[in-house]
Amino acid sequence: MKEREVHDLIVSDKATRSDILKILQKPSETKFIHEDEYVNGITADFTLLNQIKVVGIMECKGSDINVTDYVRGIGQVFQYEYFFEENYSPKGREFNHEFNSILLITSSLTLKKEFNIALFKYPQRLRLLEINEVNRVIREITKKELEILKSAPKSGLVAISQYYFRDNRIYEYYLALIYLSFLKNKGYKKVDRKKAEGFLRKLETVNNNNWRNAFISLSTLGIIDSNNLPTEKGAILAWMNHSQFATEIFFSYFKPYAECIFRVLPTDYKPFEIKNKDIVESIRKDYKGKDILFLTESDGRYISSFMNILRDDYGCIKFEPRKDLRQIVYNPCKYSKEALIQEIENKNGTVKQYLDKYHNLLNNHGRQ
Repeated sequence: MKEREVHDLIVSDKATRSDILKILQKPSETKFIHEDEYVNGITADFTLLNQIKVVGIMECKGSDINVTDYVRGIGQVFQYEYFFEENYSPKGREFNHEFNSILLITSSLTLKKEFNIALFKYPQRLRLLEINEVNRVIREITKKELEILKSAPKSGLVAISQYYFRDNRIYEYYLALIYLSFLKNKGYKKVDRKKAEGFLRKLETVNNNNWRNAFISLSTLGIIDSNNLPTEKGAILAWMNHSQFATEIFFSYFKPYAECIFRVLPTDYKPFEIKNKDIVESIRKDYKGKDILFLTESDGRYISSFMNILRDDYGCIKFEPRKDLRQIVYNPCKYSKEALIQEIENKNGTVKQYLDKYHNLLNNHGRQ
């Protein structure tokens, strides 16, 4: 995704601007002034202006850049903070005391092989945002995530994705999201997570005591906001059926892990025996003995979650719980979005029982 495409999306798409403002906790009426000139030949990609006060200045970087371009971008946001500190605007604008410099990067740039985004010094007031290049969802890269990316090379870890999946099925993300979307449509301005978890536990899903992690994952992926309500792009995902939602998650976040797993599994679609720890070892060999961040750590605990998702959400592999006999049904990495949606609909009936129960619970609640 080139920088000009990022600019065009922000300029043309109200939902993208709205989600950026929600993440930054800036007023919804804030305007985005495109290619705003300052001083010394510096032109900001966007000035965020609320009434007459500058609440943020944003620099955008596309995926087709090198380390020099990235450093130049960091240098610009340092200048934006200097403008705030000096209260300097050639157009006579004032700066809001809650001003932020903002660096918006693309999702592939987060894991660019040529450099590690965690190994740079950033301005104090910087908010680092990421746009997913597949589904265009905006999220914030937190300091905690930067610390993980920073420590990964020191720990001998290879990062193939910045997205975390564990202890939940994709359909549990979906059930949580459509419930939060329901509450948003009912007029909720903020959702009490524990109360929402109490309702979702009535569904008795396989990870029924781990709805908290589903909320954390939805937030980390940029699908729900700090009020536990769907973002603008999250609301679009909530309107999808489960097959469509699972497909969007696969192509936007999950695919690098699936590719890694299927690369070490048999390709003849015949039953085979393999333990989770053996899958882990095969993946490590594929990466010259190194562990994969969020995938091969903990000697099988992470891989177990991935295998369960591949079975229960995508129906692309078959095996019984705690059994080593497996069989590949199809390889989702080789499918288009349309084909994968059809495969999920044809082969996966796991979620239907929970969706039926969910709708019955809502109907019963409405009659009370």
